[in-house]
Amino acid sequence: MSMKKYLALDSGGTKVLAVLYNEDFEPIRVARVGSFRDNTTPPELVRRNMDTLLARLELDKGSILDGITGLIDHTFYEQLREKCVIRSTNHCGEMEAGLHAAEIFGDGLLALSGTGATMFGRYAGKNCYAGAYGAAVSDIGSGYWMGREILNAAISDYEGWGEETLLTELVCRHFGFGKESPEETRKQLNGAIFSIYSRHDYSPCACVASCAPLATEAADQNDPVALRILQETGQVLGTMMTSMIRKHEIPSALPMTVSGSVWRGHRRLFDTFSACIREQAPERALLVPEFEPILGVMIRHWLQLHGKFDRADKARLAELYPEFRFSLRQKQLP
Repeated sequence: MSMKKYLALDSGGTKVLAVLYNEDFEPIRVARVGSFRDNTTPPELVRRNMDTLLARLELDKGSILDGITGLIDHTFYEQLREKCVIRSTNHCGEMEAGLHAAEIFGDGLLALSGTGATMFGRYAGKNCYAGAYGAAVSDIGSGYWMGREILNAAISDYEGWGEETLLTELVCRHFGFGKESPEETRKQLNGAIFSIYSRHDYSPCACVASCAPLATEAADQNDPVALRILQETGQVLGTMMTSMIRKHEIPSALPMTVSGSVWRGHRRLFDTFSACIREQAPERALLVPEFEPILGVMIRHWLQLHGKFDRADKARLAELYPEFRFSLRQKQLP
């Protein structure tokens, strides 16, 4: 009897993560490529990313997939169908993947901040949302939005009309324009920023979003501009979430969790967000997930097969996929 194969997909604005696994949820192959989303990625790069993913998964003509679960792009699905026999498809959105990663299997709230940012809520059979208007509008509270704030801070410093910040040097080094001294490095900002538009491996949107971790790097050195950007991001995410809660009259009994790469940075962002939530409802459970969303996708499949997800099941997935554990940084000292 041949081994069954399943595919889990997590498709975001910067990257797509795929796990090919067997009926015991053991990994066969794990692959990561650039984004499939046409609102952040040029069409020719999307096609290249799709081809690269199929090659890395080693799915040949006639391969059989017993199931696909996750955030499934339609174009990629059609391309996959040309190569593979797909026996079942189970779409799982960002909200469900994020909630499942925190072991919230009923109603709940999710603050997603990665390349993009969306506040999700599920309550009494209805879904609600806030944010997610895309990079062209700025996608406030997202990694892309943080990247723009960082780049604008560096530009205003470089041009002499803004506050001096370590971010200027860090942006230059991030894009490969570092020199021996910080002073000489800072002079390279113009070239560093314009290099974004000539990249063939990442879209401009992904390049901007990739700057978000620089805020943490600068904040760790007590850079006031970076600390302010982190606090403003946490504040705007908290305001979006609390406004959505009020608008839809969501009770404080509903648990909340977070998802996305932005949360893994400096704790000032999460602590500012948390303070906003506590101010509105001190009793609300704010859960930190133990898994990345890709495992939330796989947990959904696990529940469908086994009807449960207990402590032993959780330990099993944690053992099989240690690279997909999620954690916040330790609390920063005042």
